[in-house]
Amino acid sequence: MKNYDYRKIKNSVIRLVHLACVSKKNKFQSRTWECHILPVVEHSLRLGKLLKADLEVLELAAYLHDIASITNANYVKRHHTYGAQMAKKILRELNYPEDKIKKVTRCILTHRGSVKTRRDTLEAKILASADAMSHFSELVEMFYLAFKIHDYTTQEGVPWLKGKLERSWQKIIPAGRKLIKKDYKIAMYLLNQAIKNDL
Repeated sequence: MKNYDYRKIKNSVIRLVHLACVSKKNKFQSRTWECHILPVVEHSLRLGKLLKADLEVLELAAYLHDIASITNANYVKRHHTYGAQMAKKILRELNYPEDKIKKVTRCILTHRGSVKTRRDTLEAKILASADAMSHFSELVEMFYLAFKIHDYTTQEGVPWLKGKLERSWQKIIPAGRKLIKKDYKIAMYLLNQAIKNDL
C-alpha cells in the first residue's frame, strides 16, 4: 500500500505549474499551459499506457519538465538542469518517495532534443518523445514561438523552426512517431513550401 497521497501531490503540482504559466514572469506567456504543458502530459500518458510505464512518474515529469524556463527566463538554456533541481525540491516538500523523485528528475534532465544526454529509462524516453510530439500536434504554437516570442523574420524563423522540428522528430521513439506521423508530414510540407517559395 502507498504511504503517500498521489492525487494530493499531483493537484499541488498542477496548481504550482499553472500559476507559473499564467504569471507575468513567464516569457512564453500563459498559453504555455494549454498549448504545451497539457499536450505533453497527454502524449506522455498515452505512450505510458501503451508501453506500460510508471504513469505517476510520467505525469509529474510532464507537468514539471519546463518549470525552470517558465519561472525564470535566465534558465531557458539550461532549463533541463535547473528544472530537475526545482522538481526535486518541490516533490520532496510534498513528501513524494525519493525513488520516484529520482525517476522524475531523470526524465526532466534528459528531455531536451538539443542537448545530447542518455535516456536510460522508459519514462525518460517517453517524456522526451511527448515533449517533441507536442511540437507537431501544436504546430501553430511553434510558429507563434518562432515569430512572436523569438521575433524572427520569415527568413530566420522558417529554417530555425525546420531545424527544431527535425531534432524533435529524431528524439521521438517509434511508438510516438507512429502516433504523430501525419502531423510531422504536414509540418515538413509547410516548412519546405515556405523555403521553396522564399528562394
